Amino acid sequence: MGATCPPFRARQDEVSVTLLVAVPGIDPQSLCGHVGTHHYSLCFRTDGAAFSLFLQFPPDHRLQCPESSVSVSAHNAVVVLPKAPGSTGPWHSFSFGLDPSALQERLFVSEENIDGFLGTAFCPSSCSQSALESQPLIEVLDVSEDRIQIRVEIQDAGQAVPGICHGIKMSPQYKTDGHMKKPKC
Repeated sequence: MGATCPPFRARQDEVSVTLLVAVPGIDPQSLCGHVGTHHYSLCFRTDGAAFSLFLQFPPDHRLQCPESSVSVSAHNAVVVLPKAPGSTGPWHSFSFGLDPSALQERLFVSEENIDGFLGTAFCPSSCSQSALESQPLIEVLDVSEDRIQIRVEIQDAGQAVPGICHGIKMSPQYKTDGHMKKPKC
């Protein structure tokens, strides 16, 4: 039976990217990871399955080679990938998949990415100028892995009306597949 892509979460801080691979029963002896300047690959087995994960980062996002730190517990594995000097700070996105031939993009949870998503969710690129002018003003107040707090001001005949969205709970799907869903206010 072939390998499958494991469920995982990716977080970042100024100096590293941390992966939480949510697979119980990983055989630590089977774990094999490889860090490249713009990619990371991981493969491992459990008693009943084989897993493979390939991450690719954009050209301006570089990893420190060959540094990485891996910790395996009964319920998951944590991989810490240090960012290379000159490449620290917040990163926008990465691509992932079973191997380099079939990758999909995932955005890091950040205020900039949330702002961009909310802007397109409320008004797609095909909006008219009058529709753009009547769009709500959105301010991101707080962002975490599973919650976002925003303030929305709805434009009404040139006047701002205080908003009704004070918090949005992000769906569990967002945390695993990188897609943001349109908020319900």
